[in-house]
Amino acid sequence: MTDRPTEPTPPAGHEYPQHLWPEHAQQPVAAVLSGVHRPMGSAVPSVLALLLGIAGLVAPFLPFSNLIDRFPVRQYLAFPFALPALALAIAALAANRRGKPAAVIGMLLALVALGVGAIMVYNYDFRS
Repeated sequence: MTDRPTEPTPPAGHEYPQHLWPEHAQQPVAAVLSGVHRPMGSAVPSVLALLLGIAGLVAPFLPFSNLIDRFPVRQYLAFPFALPALALAIAALAANRRGKPAAVIGMLLALVALGVGAIMVYNYDFRS
């Protein structure tokens, strides 16, 4: 077991007493390397991306008989959910955050929802 000195050693060539050192020189400072340990952010954007991706896939297929008769909106319901899900998933993957698997799944669901929405818009607008 090695003994560690409790007080820092004075610089070479300077032999003056410890009590004359300034306060900041007497306190041992722990070396912290930048970029080595960054605290992880929360998983909230990842979970929101996952939930919005699921909602983007489910919402166009829900039965809205009252709204469908008056306003044809079913084919557009995927976009308000899938676009924010895609943005949140990209933000969660780019940052140092927890929940990256949820962000990847949310991004994939958002992309599928965008594809489903595009197919529904094409079939409704151009086929009718």
